[in-house]
Formats: sequence, C-alpha cells, structure tokens
Amino acid sequence: MNLAKWAKNRIEKNRKSRRGISTIMANLTMLVIVVSLSSLLFVWAISSFGAYQGGAGYWFSSRSVANQERVTVENVFFTGSCGTCNNIVKIYVRNVGTVPVTIASVYVNASLYQVTPQTVTVGNVTGVPPSGLSLVGGQVWAHNDIQKVTVATTRGTVVTTTWVS
Repeated sequence: MNLAKWAKNRIEKNRKSRRGISTIMANLTMLVIVVSLSSLLFVWAISSFGAYQGGAGYWFSSRSVANQERVTVENVFFTGSCGTCNNIVKIYVRNVGTVPVTIASVYVNASLYQVTPQTVTVGNVTGVPPSGLSLVGGQVWAHNDIQKVTVATTRGTVVTTTWVS
C-alpha cells in the first residue's frame, strides 16, 4: 500500500512539474517562424519574377512601339472588270503615327490578299499595293456595293473601314 501511495504522489508531482512553454516564448517562436517564411517567400518571388522579366519586358516594349502606330485608310478605288483582268482595288494608306509602319496584309470583304510588305514612313501616303490589288478569281462588285477593307501591319495594328464601290 505504501508503494501505491508513493506512485500516486509521484504521478501528481510529475503532473505539476510539467510546465508548458510561456506565452512570451510562444509568441517569439511564432514571430521567428513567420519572418523566416516570409523572407523565403520574398526570395522565391524575386527569383521567379526575374525569370519572367525578359519575356514580359519584350512584350511591353513591343506593345509600346505598336501603340505609336497610327494608320488611316484615306481612299479606296475600285475598278471594274475589263476583258482579261478581274476587279482591281487600290488602297491609299497614310501613316499618322510616330513610327514607320509596314503593311503586311490586306483583306477585302474578309478575304485575305497577299501583298508584298510595304513600309510607310511617318506622315506619308502610299498606295497598297502600288499597282493595285488584283482580286484574281475573287470577288465581283457592282456599283454602290458596300466593301469592307481591312489593313494590317506587322506589329499587329489593324484598321477596318467600309467603302462603297
């Protein structure tokens, strides 16, 4: 019985002697953990953004140049069919932006017609194409038909206008 009493006292003594960590030490430990994890997150974020900066920098710089492009379609001439030739259209494009533009493609009524890329300097007008666009095997338009003309540049600027043939 004496042994049981000794064991009970020992258990009670051990229970009382077990002390938890103080609230001050718990707060300091949590602060150290939060600061170390946030510094790791910061280092990871900086290295990740650095890896993507090259592509993003190129994209933003190319968009800033593309935003300086301003193209207007000043006039469009439609000619009818002559015995051996098809309908011909000549489009006059003016560069009103601050950078030279290169005309890459022309669409008439949503049909793509290949043109040789032409550069239009700032403030100048050029005919696209210089000799007129022959719509070989293509569309036939009558007098007073509405035609949708779209001009696209190599940087992605697209101008769409509507003309009457």
